[in-house]
Amino acid sequence: MTATTPQVALAIRNVLVATDFSPCSERALLHAVAAAHHFGSALHLVHVVQPGLFSFVPPEAYLGSAEAVARAMDLARTETRALLDRVLLRTHCQDLTHHSWIQAGAVGDVLRAIMEREHIDLAVVGTHGRTGLRKLVLGSVAEDLFRCASCPVLTVGPQSRPSDPQTVRLKHVLFPTDFSPDSARALPFAMAITADFAAQLTLLHVVERLDGEAAHDRPRIVHALEQRMREMVAAAGAMPPGVDLQVAFGNVADMIVETAARLEVDLVAFGLKAPDTPVDRLPWMHAYKVACQVECPVLSLRGPSARWQTD
Repeated sequence: MTATTPQVALAIRNVLVATDFSPCSERALLHAVAAAHHFGSALHLVHVVQPGLFSFVPPEAYLGSAEAVARAMDLARTETRALLDRVLLRTHCQDLTHHSWIQAGAVGDVLRAIMEREHIDLAVVGTHGRTGLRKLVLGSVAEDLFRCASCPVLTVGPQSRPSDPQTVRLKHVLFPTDFSPDSARALPFAMAITADFAAQLTLLHVVERLDGEAAHDRPRIVHALEQRMREMVAAAGAMPPGVDLQVAFGNVADMIVETAARLEVDLVAFGLKAPDTPVDRLPWMHAYKVACQVECPVLSLRGPSARWQTD
């Protein structure tokens, strides 16, 4: 198959990371610093104070509520400066261009405004890996960021290995695909990442159900699916050397986590779209479950963006 010129060139000039000052968001900050250091980007650290958390007070206490928000803003500024100084010193990245943004409002609205104003090319967020009611706070922040971000979003879960900006290496990238248009649009960016780091790329398709006679014809099914993946890669640009194509059978999230562990990958990259409907939400839930369990970050790609793609 004839290789073509890659269609995507990485241009990550601004990296945003959201923090709530928890250990998991500090872990995300380390990955954001590593990304900014590698790409020569500016780092933007954001903390959002939510006035709604102070609003459950009687009318006579409204003034006190406003004062509480102001105090929270002041405290957040102090903690942000201390957090940045500590992490940049620890990672020997004191010369990294960085900005901090402390604002009050709804998380999604604030993040969206900052991302548009500062032309953010990569957003990073940590998650506790909680489910159900326990995920409402930081889990909802991760979902808000995913919904509002027009750029790739890197989710750092509780099992993710730490990142050292001075020695960061991506040796292996796993790209699960469902052959959707969103997955196809995101593949060139995943391929550009592997090229930038000279990493191995593995495409994975998971067959969740195999009924009837098809269950006895796995070799033919695997061959057909591998061919679809091969054509998908060829359509996205130059065929990476040694690209691996794998087919698994079982629960989608479980198979991705199992494959990521077996291959010891450094990054899992999905092509997804914002979950506007219950049907759209299912792939995002798979991605979130994977992010909570794998030992590496998960990159959610939402198709082409003029800020990180050049033809």
